[in-house]
Amino acid sequence: MGTTLTAVIIVASDRVSSGEREDASGPLAQRLLAEAGIAGDIVIVEEGFEAVSAALADARANHHRLILTVGGTGLGPRNQTPEATEPLLAVVLTGLMTQILLEGLAHSPCAGLSRALIGLTGRGPDDALIINSPSSKGAVRDTLGVVVPLLPNIFERLS
Repeated sequence: MGTTLTAVIIVASDRVSSGEREDASGPLAQRLLAEAGIAGDIVIVEEGFEAVSAALADARANHHRLILTVGGTGLGPRNQTPEATEPLLAVVLTGLMTQILLEGLAHSPCAGLSRALIGLTGRGPDDALIINSPSSKGAVRDTLGVVVPLLPNIFERLS
């Protein structure tokens, strides 16, 4: 990819942020990215628009070019990760979202319930790719299995 790509993994989960449940998906995402040569820190926030928006803003302020959110893409009232992501996206990657959906549906009919978004904050050299993933380990595998091989193609096109 030419330059070092840094990532942040934002885990949006009320149960993980409160300590009620251990995070399994964030470490999986971190490992899958590391296998692709991409270092990524995990940030855990509660669900909801404000917390996810603040974490996304921090990720951009810290110049991360790959931002993966895990969780908050479902139908519950606090599942607002897509709503927090949408205002940041200048370019929505509909084809990539479709590829991820198809991969997910091959493993679980529940994949169709996700409202995950994926897109770019712009088309320049400092812009970021934001990927929403549901919080299941299978969804993280499916999402990154589709996206990671395409990262060189995506970032070489951003001038």
